[in-house]
Amino acid sequence: MMWRARTRSSLLVAILPVVVLSGMAVAGFALALGLLAPRPLPAQGATHGIAVGTALKYGPGFAHFDYADPAAPKGGRIVLSAIGSFDKLNPFSLKGRDPLLLAGLVFESLTVSALDEPIAAYGLLAQSIEFAADKLSLIYRLNPEARFADGKPVTAADVVFSFGVLRSEAASPFYRYYYHDVSNVEALDRHTVRLTFAKENPELALISGQMPILPKHFYGGKDFAADFNTTLLGSGPYVVKDYEFGKFVLFERNPEYWGRQLNVNAGKFNFDEIVIKYYRDETVRLEGLKAGEFDFLAVNSSKQWATDVAGALWDNGYLVKETFKHHNTAGIQGFAFNIRRALFQDRRVRQALALGFDFEWSNRTLFHGQYTANDSYFDNSELAAEGLPSPAELALLEPLRHRVPAEVFTTEMGVDGAPQPIRQRLRQAARLLRSAGWEVNRGVLTESGTGRQMKFTVTLVSPAWLRIVEPYIANLRKLGVRADMKVVDDSIYERIVRTQDFDVIVQTFGQSQSPGNEQRDYWHSSSATIEGSRNVIGIANPAVDALVERIVEAPSRPELLTATHALDRVLWHEYYVVPHWYIAVHRVTYRNKFAYPATLPLYYNPLVHIMMWWYDEARAGELEAAMSDGRPVAAVR
Repeated sequence: MMWRARTRSSLLVAILPVVVLSGMAVAGFALALGLLAPRPLPAQGATHGIAVGTALKYGPGFAHFDYADPAAPKGGRIVLSAIGSFDKLNPFSLKGRDPLLLAGLVFESLTVSALDEPIAAYGLLAQSIEFAADKLSLIYRLNPEARFADGKPVTAADVVFSFGVLRSEAASPFYRYYYHDVSNVEALDRHTVRLTFAKENPELALISGQMPILPKHFYGGKDFAADFNTTLLGSGPYVVKDYEFGKFVLFERNPEYWGRQLNVNAGKFNFDEIVIKYYRDETVRLEGLKAGEFDFLAVNSSKQWATDVAGALWDNGYLVKETFKHHNTAGIQGFAFNIRRALFQDRRVRQALALGFDFEWSNRTLFHGQYTANDSYFDNSELAAEGLPSPAELALLEPLRHRVPAEVFTTEMGVDGAPQPIRQRLRQAARLLRSAGWEVNRGVLTESGTGRQMKFTVTLVSPAWLRIVEPYIANLRKLGVRADMKVVDDSIYERIVRTQDFDVIVQTFGQSQSPGNEQRDYWHSSSATIEGSRNVIGIANPAVDALVERIVEAPSRPELLTATHALDRVLWHEYYVVPHWYIAVHRVTYRNKFAYPATLPLYYNPLVHIMMWWYDEARAGELEAAMSDGRPVAAVR
């Protein structure tokens, strides 16, 4: 049976609306969660998995991942939520927005990343992996039991097709950059495919397994960008049973799912139904949680967590409020400049504008002290540069000295100290602006010689950011900068980011535990003018290009760390973003009718962790009884 989703104007009572993220956000489930680019060593013959620089944690025939409970019962439903909208069911095409979780629930890849190993993956569609001794090719042997949801087998021809269509102009440009060094993909027989690499690229042996595999018989010979907005077919554990664009999507667990007995899936995908409901506003969404419209919320707002996720529902145990530790590399979040704009092309201007943001005041006044300031592009990990450059870093940086800021060599990174008072910061900013040729004329910062005023707009997709941006703009006005802010619809926001038509936006650059090919899409000049690339800043810096290539080609973990530290220093001292903050826990609240394994993963996103949760009938029964009686929930084993 071919699964065809359909739009419905009326909803079943049991079905709740749903919200979706942009298609580009989903470069495979593991990718979107930061599980990118581990760097592998050559395998000795065919193996069940592949790791980098160390032995695999899980041996051949392992029973299950430690963070999954194989005894977890199947059944029930969980209703999730998202902000925004969606207008397509193709998570891989360039334009439009697809539903949250669609790519990871409906489609599969050759391998799956282990969430408790930073640099390891195990066979999923692939039964075995064989990395050539010369490091220039890789052979995947597919599981002969693998099937798409229509019952047709997954073959080597599907793998060849997928690498072709997803690296074409019809798909997100991410795949073209990520798999740039895969020069050839060929089917050796029905279940065997060989990938050849254009050059030695240490991470390709692992990231090649992250490519989503699409059915050639379904997607082949049609317009990939236009013909699959309302139809889809994958090999994953769920199918789309129902949806209404912009409102909801209902995923149903496929009872004939081919991989339900695999060890990598043991204890996972336990819900019969996963519903995602879409909301336009965070405040309305929280009220929806309180009203019982959905079951689980990962809270990203410190104010919401501190003041709004509270009250009788939590006091009585109807809703649970909990934090989960993680070890994810934080990456960096910040106000990202579009340096394609002439206004932001002078590094001194960018530095001055960065000095106008008072994190300490914001953290104390707005964030209830919950955050740590970003001081690296790779925070919360060993990838972050510290102190002054090491001799190994200097070996990479010295040839680039004439192309990078002098502070790369002279200013320590990651050094805690007393925060600089905002008045002192603004005085430093004013000096930088004067040196860059800007002066205050009648209260407005004006460029000498041209008369151009320093004006720009911070474009936001959520009104929750208004309270954060407003004091920043107020500080900039003290410098004579005329900054404005506006909130736009998520579909408009997706378009302006994709087409690079903005001044400043809030952007998060997530990082994996082992950076690699995706760095080209973030920072490399080759992606600066490509519509839909993740180089939203527009960086076209030869020094950055050189260091990105050093990361991609690093043959060992120590050399990878050195190259990443060097890149971190250059990006940081170029002031491409106004740095924000990060937090090393996930803040979640959920209806008290679910259970989860005792062991947490190390590297994960809350929505990935949900795939190991299950519906607990005893808890659900006690919750219903307690709410009916108007009493607190009793302890339930």
